[in-house]
Amino acid sequence: MGSSDGRILILVVIATVVFFVGRRFQRTLDTWAGWGKAIQAAAEAAGKIPGAKSAAWAAVRGMIGVGLLALILVAVVANAIRHG
Repeated sequence: MGSSDGRILILVVIATVVFFVGRRFQRTLDTWAGWGKAIQAAAEAAGKIPGAKSAAWAAVRGMIGVGLLALILVAVVANAIRHG
């Protein structure tokens, strides 16, 4: 192998190493940014939990109220049909 072949081979090896290091660096930056977004999303979700809990319980109470109202209405109608 001549000296120019050796230099080209060294350049190819250096370019390959720089490419892989750059890819690893980019992956590290992307992972770091994703971690920051995940922390932010978790904090936002934790802030929404009390509101979601109270809304869920309000919906349950509303459903119980509607169910009782429907039960009373069915009882009234059944009683009216039976005595009618």
